Amino acid sequence: MEQKKSGLPAILGLIALIFVLFAGIKLVFWGLGVVIGQDTGSASASQSQIDLDPSSQSQEQAAPAFCPYCGQGLFEGFRWGQFCPYCGEQLTLGEAAE
Repeated sequence: MEQKKSGLPAILGLIALIFVLFAGIKLVFWGLGVVIGQDTGSASASQSQIDLDPSSQSQEQAAPAFCPYCGQGLFEGFRWGQFCPYCGEQLTLGEAAE
């Protein structure tokens, strides 16, 4: 009968392995936090530039209530440039003046 001894060196080796894996995962998430933190600042700056565009604000204010092609009522959040869910035509702001 042969018995394998799982002594103190094996247990310490497994604990060291767990510690190294834990430290590696923490390092990866720290690196992701640094990278995402930099992108978040540039994304918020580009978002503020989009919000300051006056043409997009006028398109949001003059959103249609009915499709000019088929006459069906459009949902509350509908905006210019979207396609009518009933007839499939794209509604552009220039067509509203016609």
